Amino acid sequence: MGDVVTVRGPRNHFVLDPDVQHAVLVAGGIGITPIIAMADRLQALGRPYEVHYAGRELQTMAFVRRLERDHDGHVTFYPSASGERLDIDRLLSRPRPGVQVYACGPHRLIEAIESATREWPEEALRVEHFVSQLKKLDPSVEHGFDVCLQDSGLTLRVRADQTVLDALREANIDVQSDCEEGLCGACEVPVLGGEIDHRDMVLTKAERAAGNLMMTCCSRAAGDRLSLQI
Repeated sequence: MGDVVTVRGPRNHFVLDPDVQHAVLVAGGIGITPIIAMADRLQALGRPYEVHYAGRELQTMAFVRRLERDHDGHVTFYPSASGERLDIDRLLSRPRPGVQVYACGPHRLIEAIESATREWPEEALRVEHFVSQLKKLDPSVEHGFDVCLQDSGLTLRVRADQTVLDALREANIDVQSDCEEGLCGACEVPVLGGEIDHRDMVLTKAERAAGNLMMTCCSRAAGDRLSLQI
């Protein structure tokens, strides 16, 4: 009759808080894709929101007509070719009680938003990157370390020139992965012990500080050993 397959729900590190008091949604280019879905959901929930959408030319920006139709009064467009640039510092000049900022777009946009919200509460900003800043591992500056696999009872050596994910694959340990650039969060594993050198663009500052999750495709041990729940 066929195989029985176990399927779990989707994993998402760019999650909309349905109880947000007011949402500022910022998109750059094709970053509008998750942002428009958030706008749709907030509208359905009756939550206050605003969309700020930056791009090159209005006629080439995605979903403009649908945004105008479905989110009239909530959306502002910033086509740079027409001289209408999004002023991040002005938009996010000071923390606003109850406001959460959701942003997706090019690295320069995200950097500007992160800089502008330095004085905002820790969890007020949620971002999704679509360009990785990872560089190829340089064995001359990296160090090797051990990973102890709690569930498997194995200890593996991660060389200076390989990722944790590569070491797991060499040992035939199956770990889910996708982008392998620290962007998607698919290769996330629980960490039971050891200090993590986080290099992903997924976890929030609070999640990094907790030290109980890591992305095996890019993050490493800050010391000589990590204990993973695998």
